[in-house]
Amino acid sequence: MKLHLWALAALTLANTHAVAAAPRETCVQDLRAIAPFLLENDTGARAHLAQKGQAYFDLALATATTAAARAADDKACNAILGNYLGMWRKGHLYVKPGSTQDIAKPAPAKPSIAGQPSPSKEPALQILSDSTVLLTLPSFHDRYRAAVAALLDTHRAALAARPNWILDVRRNGGGSDSTYAPLLQWISSDEMVSLGAEWLSTPANIEGQEKVCPLLSPGDEACAAFAAQAVAQMRTVKPGEYVSQESGELISYTRVSTPQPRRPARVAVLVDRDCASSCEEFLLAARQSFHVKLIGRNSEGALDYSNLRLHTLPSGVRQLQYATSRSARLPQLQVDLDGIMPDIYLPPPKDEAERAQEIVRVQRWLEGGSLRPDHI
Repeated sequence: MKLHLWALAALTLANTHAVAAAPRETCVQDLRAIAPFLLENDTGARAHLAQKGQAYFDLALATATTAAARAADDKACNAILGNYLGMWRKGHLYVKPGSTQDIAKPAPAKPSIAGQPSPSKEPALQILSDSTVLLTLPSFHDRYRAAVAALLDTHRAALAARPNWILDVRRNGGGSDSTYAPLLQWISSDEMVSLGAEWLSTPANIEGQEKVCPLLSPGDEACAAFAAQAVAQMRTVKPGEYVSQESGELISYTRVSTPQPRRPARVAVLVDRDCASSCEEFLLAARQSFHVKLIGRNSEGALDYSNLRLHTLPSGVRQLQYATSRSARLPQLQVDLDGIMPDIYLPPPKDEAERAQEIVRVQRWLEGGSLRPDHI
């Protein structure tokens, strides 16, 4: 009987050690799976390897492996893997904890100040004066596509009556190009030059395209059509090859199909370091207009490699979010190096009050005054 109890205790202790070691083991397992997957499926990985060299990534992996082997829990592991991915590139490459279903749930907006309610991500319009209107656009996510279109349509008369527009895209983390498309009918100078993008065709990337809309935008016909076209294009080439997102030339010269008859004369786009992805694509389109100026700080720099898809890592407790397309601008015009530079630079605000004052200053400037802060 004593021997049986001793054996049972030893077994319990062994199981306890196994459970305690599990986060470390799964962390190392997931870490070692990342680089091979990226080099086969991520559109930027091969270029990053060529730019930074094998020795750089060998050292990054060795450092991360040492840390992963000591990870106390999944949260610590997520941070370690995130740091490792940052060695590949700073944006559009993430580790997401949870299942794909968990990740599909909309993330709540983060409060700008601790303890305060989270800000709304809905688009908003504010009439600042008889000549100036403010459009606040905190997100270009698919879920706000209809809201942006409705806002422009509902307030058509007020917008048409005001020659000065402020478009606030600060803290806009991106989303979908189709969300901001109606804005271009108001602010573009008719013709736009667009450089397309290319898909990397691999079995994992095709699978990611097939799953993305049912997971993230169920019932969204525009998303489904886009993904279906992506899959069709990918299947026209061999695995490992690139193919244009659309048939035809990678560079196009197009005119806005239905421009608004009364467009604003002066448009100021307020931008900061949190403008990323589709927000940056919007900046590239908007700045082609003779009537638009970008004001603020450089954007984030997360655009060259896009159309993120999910891949379940070996542990099953976290997902790798990686890029399946690359811009045809590369390598001549790289946005990811340091973001998109504004036409007029404004130093970062010290607090929320100074951030709000940027709108006041831009309005004053549009109406013939100065961008100078009030205290100078």
